Amino acid sequence: MVITPTSACRHRVRLLFFLFSLFLIFIAGVLHWTPWAATCKAIIMLVSYGTVFFGFIGAWLSFPDGLSTSRKIGLILLVSLFARIMMMGLPVSDDVNRYLWEGKLVSAGESPYRYPGDHEHYAKYRDAYWNGMNHKDKLTAYPPLAELIFAAVSSVSYSPWAFKVLFTFVDLCIVGILICLLKAHGLGPRNVLLYALNPLTLFAIAGEAHFDVLLIFTMLLSVLCIEKRAYAWAWFWLGVSIQIKIIAVVLVPLYLWRCQWRYGWLLLITLAVPSLYFVETLPGMFQGLWDFGGMNAFNGPIHGPINYLLNAHVAWSTAMVSGLFSLTAFWIIRAVSIPVKAAYLLIAALVLFSPVVHYWYILWIIPFVVLYPGLSWLVLSFTSGAYFTSTFSVEQGSDWSLPVWAMWSIWLPFLLVLTYELRMVLLRNLRPELNWTKPETLAIIIPTLNEGGQIKACLEAVQSMQRPADEIFVCDGGSTDKTVAIAKEMGVCVVHSEPGRGTQIKAAVEAARSEVVLVIHADCICDNDVSQRIMSVLEKNPDVVGGAVGQRFNTSSMQLFVIEMLNDARAILGGASFGDQGQFFRVSAIGKVGGFPGYPLMEDIEVSLRMMRTGRVVLLNGGVHNSARQWRQGFIKRIILIIKLVIIFRTNRLLQRDVTEKLYAIYYNNRKQSNCCDNIVSK
Repeated sequence: MVITPTSACRHRVRLLFFLFSLFLIFIAGVLHWTPWAATCKAIIMLVSYGTVFFGFIGAWLSFPDGLSTSRKIGLILLVSLFARIMMMGLPVSDDVNRYLWEGKLVSAGESPYRYPGDHEHYAKYRDAYWNGMNHKDKLTAYPPLAELIFAAVSSVSYSPWAFKVLFTFVDLCIVGILICLLKAHGLGPRNVLLYALNPLTLFAIAGEAHFDVLLIFTMLLSVLCIEKRAYAWAWFWLGVSIQIKIIAVVLVPLYLWRCQWRYGWLLLITLAVPSLYFVETLPGMFQGLWDFGGMNAFNGPIHGPINYLLNAHVAWSTAMVSGLFSLTAFWIIRAVSIPVKAAYLLIAALVLFSPVVHYWYILWIIPFVVLYPGLSWLVLSFTSGAYFTSTFSVEQGSDWSLPVWAMWSIWLPFLLVLTYELRMVLLRNLRPELNWTKPETLAIIIPTLNEGGQIKACLEAVQSMQRPADEIFVCDGGSTDKTVAIAKEMGVCVVHSEPGRGTQIKAAVEAARSEVVLVIHADCICDNDVSQRIMSVLEKNPDVVGGAVGQRFNTSSMQLFVIEMLNDARAILGGASFGDQGQFFRVSAIGKVGGFPGYPLMEDIEVSLRMMRTGRVVLLNGGVHNSARQWRQGFIKRIILIIKLVIIFRTNRLLQRDVTEKLYAIYYNNRKQSNCCDNIVSK
């Protein structure tokens, strides 16, 4: 893309907002280095968490344009390191005391599986970290490899900072793995920030130093090996994951079903070798697992309400959610053919059905959200901050506890949004997802009505793409200017139809013979790599049926920048895109749900909903540059009008009523009153 003065100014607006968002994270981190962090810990934790969240969202949505891929990756790594350094001022979790003390035991030749921590046998090893350790009366639940890692770190430096530094380094490695996974899926690196700057990540790892980062790291290595079809290494790293935290065992049935079970012997080796060091006392680990999780109930979003309805009969509640989880896991393994996606859903189901859920358990899911973004998980990333209300009880001299209202605050908004998101799964009747074949041909469709002043630049950009389109259509709704003549002079096919954007596009879709369609509005200019990126993402993701390229206005202003961010957020998190974002889709997928909708207006919303009924949709994070002509007059009035029309359309759609003709009349009547140009291309 050629950098013009206008685009340079636009990049500066995004960059300034990006830097402001990072400043919020900086302020949140600084709070933990002040004297207030000790005297007002609860308030500081809550304020800092909320500030980090808003900085995280702002940085993600305003990630700078105009950079090469290598510079984007460099910026992400730099920002990730900066955020982690700032959040290292948080006090470590009391779990770190156990890491240190048990590491000391193992280094001394003792086994933490032999006796509980308060046993007299260990009296000579007691120190300040032992005093700060929780649940001294229970055997440890950490697997052998985790204990050996604790011993190695404690031997190098017997300090919580040793774990903070190690875990922060591993966390940055996770960021690198996620960048590799996005590249393997044909997606840009921006969504890595969904993990890299997420407050759950920063608080749990750089802040409180939970060793779950090692579990995430090894799981992602295993997933990356699956992507590379290195199944032997995938099994090996799965074994390492289980040896760090036992919950990774939930992935074993999936690997047996999807990842060439004959390599499973590598899993057995990785499980056996570290265990030999503790072979005589290893049964104590299983006792520890039972003591910590067997009959406990805390903050489970599904287990909790069931347990309440059963009058706190934990055994029955646990049995019921275990059955529900088993059924869910069986469906996931059978219905989801992409191993990475199935792994994500299994881990998510495990957390949601677990009787005990601490806030850092949610972090097991967040790396997968980078590949499969969802509004529900961002909502949970925010509401999880309520977990730190537990700090108030400690400050008041009481035992650590989480108020019931805080649990509701954490889970209820998330569950409501998740239920809405799952509607598409229900609309597919819980059938196994379809995997679409590699597409070979692409058609570009441009709806027009009196676009003589815009169409030439649009077509020149389309015709200069690196990967040439197989078909280019101008679908005209009765232009009275030179639009059709210019299109014919430039050698593209012209399709005539009744006016109405959806009506025109439908006519061109029916005339096309290509497997994939990209719809571009006549006042848009495409980057020359757009077609290649579309075909690449569809080839590398057989479950993706379409999506949007992503828009940027050709005029710089804060108002237009806000529109860009909101449009990106809606398309990424909700799957619904507007036509001026450059919608694309597999023709065969749309054909399964009634074909392209021939609505005169709101066809873009409808086609988004139809795509989501057949598969996954993605946003390519930009590449279509829009004219701002529709926003030059009555900015607020226009926003209100669009929101009103969308609400009316969605409401009547639920009632199975077609009101698009009326909406068309309302929309263009408003435009005439505002003295806007009378084309029907941009929303």
